Amino acid sequence: MFQLTSLLLLAVLTAGQPERPVYEAAYKKAQEENKPLLIVVGADWCAACKTLKAQTIDPMQSSGKLQDVIVTIVDKDLRPELAQQLMQGNSLPQLVVFAKCDEGWKKFSLSGLQSERRVQELLDRASAESAPRTAVGKVISTFSQR
Repeated sequence: MFQLTSLLLLAVLTAGQPERPVYEAAYKKAQEENKPLLIVVGADWCAACKTLKAQTIDPMQSSGKLQDVIVTIVDKDLRPELAQQLMQGNSLPQLVVFAKCDEGWKKFSLSGLQSERRVQELLDRASAESAPRTAVGKVISTFSQR
């Protein structure tokens, strides 16, 4: 009975919200489409997680700001092993972005409640790192990191 009630509550709470693929499907889609993967790691009991989704992620999706990004949510309580692999520390919520770079997929992250501006900055940073570079750009980048 509890599971059925939880599923019904989940259906009511998510009605009308943009569909987000589960992690494995999102991961596969990001690889196939060569798009960054934005993962929101949170929990149902986390007020900041709910606020982040409602006031930042959902409006960004609705306005098209996340059209070039695959977005998914990982519930820390339902997927503890996966959440632990994705997270840095234990604070919630966390935003994790994987973007394909010359060296493979690179991870970027933010912890805590974030504004649209901060999420966009994270995505811009990931995009800048994943942009194809010329040979000169690679040399300059290598020297600037030293």
